[in-house]
Amino acid sequence: MPSATPTWMNQGAGQAPDSVLTFRPEATITAFSGMLEGGDFVFADQLGTLYRLDSLLNVTTLTRLQDPARLLAWSAVGKRGIAVVGNSTLLGLSDKLKMDWSVDLPFVCSAIAIDPYGQYIFAADADGGGLLVNERGKKIAPVTTLRPLAHVEFLVEEPVFFGAAEHGLLGAYSLNGKPMWEETLWSNVGDLSLIQSSGKVALASLNHGLHIYNANGESTATLVLDGTVQRIACSYNGKVMYAGTVENKLYRLDNSGHLLWAAEADQPALGLFAHPLGQSVVICQELAALRLAW
Repeated sequence: MPSATPTWMNQGAGQAPDSVLTFRPEATITAFSGMLEGGDFVFADQLGTLYRLDSLLNVTTLTRLQDPARLLAWSAVGKRGIAVVGNSTLLGLSDKLKMDWSVDLPFVCSAIAIDPYGQYIFAADADGGGLLVNERGKKIAPVTTLRPLAHVEFLVEEPVFFGAAEHGLLGAYSLNGKPMWEETLWSNVGDLSLIQSSGKVALASLNHGLHIYNANGESTATLVLDGTVQRIACSYNGKVMYAGTVENKLYRLDNSGHLLWAAEADQPALGLFAHPLGQSVVICQELAALRLAW
């Protein structure tokens, strides 16, 4: 719903947002995911409630699980999603938030991703590697990685997903479970976002700022920001990027790293999701979500 612009948004640098929308769930937010093409969002809270929201953060569907979702990922077109409850229970969800299937993974799950059409799903093992399953939760192939993956995302236009460990690894993986390449990183990673049009990978590298890698894992740019960067979200073509720091600072940048807007928020950002054209961003906080638009 529309809300008054928080004071902190106008106390920074650059062009402040033109509008602010807010969503407040019944309880603490535990996970969220956006839909790149569908434009909707799904949020989970501590009571086990799942909320589907439209692009303006209006609730369109809700349901309640027996346990709160710890991880969420949704297909780009919005038809299917997945969730993890507890340590290792993977759920397949319909566009109406109904549970279609449930699988008990043989490991503690550290991250999940789903392909644009909801046909391929990857679940990462907290001890390393992971499992590819299909849209019915049936095993396709095991995945081997040099380190446990903490951040994963599918490329929209090619059958590949990218993953990063919390420290020391960035890789690209095919749908047969084999690594296409793996590169050693010398920094910690707080978040990963793909620049979908080019296959580039943007990493929030904490004390080392933002790192950009090409589709072959070669470093192409480093952007140093004021603060410890732990959240990142990119528009489809990468012309606009959003970043959040441990110190609650938020940044809107162009693809050269030039500052478009910056401010210090009143609460930490648990996650960011950029509009494909970069004209808005959804900021997930502990008790609310904000949609800022320019």
